[in-house]
Amino acid sequence: MDVAEAATFVLIFLAALFTFMGVWLVLSQRGETRQRIRMRLKGVRQIQNYEMGDTLAEAREREAEKNKQRKQILRKRAFSDIPALDGALHKASWAEKLDGLLMEAQLSISVSAYLMVCFFLAALGAAVSVLWRRQFDPFLALLFAMILGGSPTIYVWLKSRSRLKRFNSQLPDALDLMSSSVKSGQSLNAAIQNVADEMPEPINDEFSIMADELSFGVPFSDVVRHLTDRMNTPDVRFFASSLMIQKETGGNLSEVLDGLQNTIRERFRIMGRVKTLTAQGRLSGVIVGLLPLVLCGVIYLLNPSYMVPLFTDPTGQKLVMFAVVWQLIGAFFIYKIVNIKV
Repeated sequence: MDVAEAATFVLIFLAALFTFMGVWLVLSQRGETRQRIRMRLKGVRQIQNYEMGDTLAEAREREAEKNKQRKQILRKRAFSDIPALDGALHKASWAEKLDGLLMEAQLSISVSAYLMVCFFLAALGAAVSVLWRRQFDPFLALLFAMILGGSPTIYVWLKSRSRLKRFNSQLPDALDLMSSSVKSGQSLNAAIQNVADEMPEPINDEFSIMADELSFGVPFSDVVRHLTDRMNTPDVRFFASSLMIQKETGGNLSEVLDGLQNTIRERFRIMGRVKTLTAQGRLSGVIVGLLPLVLCGVIYLLNPSYMVPLFTDPTGQKLVMFAVVWQLIGAFFIYKIVNIKV
């Protein structure tokens, strides 16, 4: 058995192992999600005031049970069903950022299951390169592993960006509805509930979570902070800051909301104008950045022997490093030119 066959068997074994573990984690996560939903509904249906005829001890016991269930409902999202792995992931800052990205994309998969899917696709990509070439090519295996292994990240990022964009476009209308509710004499909690009931997705999902947390007794500052953690955009931060300042200092809430929605609408108008003016520069940056990589990959697939000296010869390696550095510098300057903050 030569090296290529041994590498093929190892990659196939790893792909099968990652597939089994990924399916197991997804299925177990689905059962845990159902359990959390049942607990949440149970907490919503509970009666907060103790019933007639109950003793004070029974009322206190039932209130303690409700507080325990609230903590279970609002506890920190688990990164893994395996306790040791969950503890290790909670210590890593990048795992929290990845979990926030999954929440923004509204994916119920855990961080460990997501990483398992990425590892499986990376191993599958390396196995495909070996089966295609009938030999183990480190460069080609790494290329295929990076493409397939990074595809879930690209999908999650695109879905999160699309959801954030739709949320921001709906935010001015939600602020208008909240302002109208406050002007009619309703409380802020009732205005948030109105947005959750009347507005479409995804803004109704986020305001529903806010309304549920307020009904569970979570402090208002924590509710606003949770919203900014889930939807970390400048407009949401403006909204959260306005609510917190008004909550602490008082004032006319409807005027604050009206001013904020007008500011956000004007900001959207200016951003649209800026995107129109910088469209050519952004397209040029994408073409200039991707053309060398695509051309290098095509030439390597068509004639590998033509590209091998570029990575094996010392002079070729220096040229590659020089080209990569200047490519990154050029991409950085193009990004700074077309990325105008509004």
